[in-house]
Amino acid sequence: MSSPVEKITVVSSDGDEFKITVAAAVQSEQLKQMPTDDSISIDKVRMEKVSTEILVKVIEYCQKHADHEAVAKANGSGASDSKAEELNKWGAEFMKVDVEDRLFHSLMAANYLEIKGLFDLACQTVADLIKGKTLKQIRKIFNLKNDFTPEEEERLRRQHNCSFD
Repeated sequence: MSSPVEKITVVSSDGDEFKITVAAAVQSEQLKQMPTDDSISIDKVRMEKVSTEILVKVIEYCQKHADHEAVAKANGSGASDSKAEELNKWGAEFMKVDVEDRLFHSLMAANYLEIKGLFDLACQTVADLIKGKTLKQIRKIFNLKNDFTPEEEERLRRQHNCSFD
């Protein structure tokens, strides 16, 4: 998205508007690929599938990464190891959110907007949550109901040599 416009307005599914820098917007492949030639001026983009609460978090993520890229570019060859580590720590803190609401909605928004870094971060957060957990613990974390009948569980136990406990 190369545009003389320095900021664009994104609109949540709730109708709330946010001005964001083009550098933050292009963290999204979907926004990056929008036409911005002289004959088409796009300065307001509707995010029909992203609520205000999640869009605020997505914008925060995109702006943080845009700022990080700007510093890396200004420093020449790229980001220092300490700056990259600082960004990783920030990402870990950023993903400490409610599993049922924010984590999955952030994951869906990252997928919808094609923000690879945020999508990867959310997926890694889910993977970290379930690593080493039993099926029962995973169900509790994600508030999942066991909808298998006892017969289905037994068949799956034998077929896959697994436990549902």
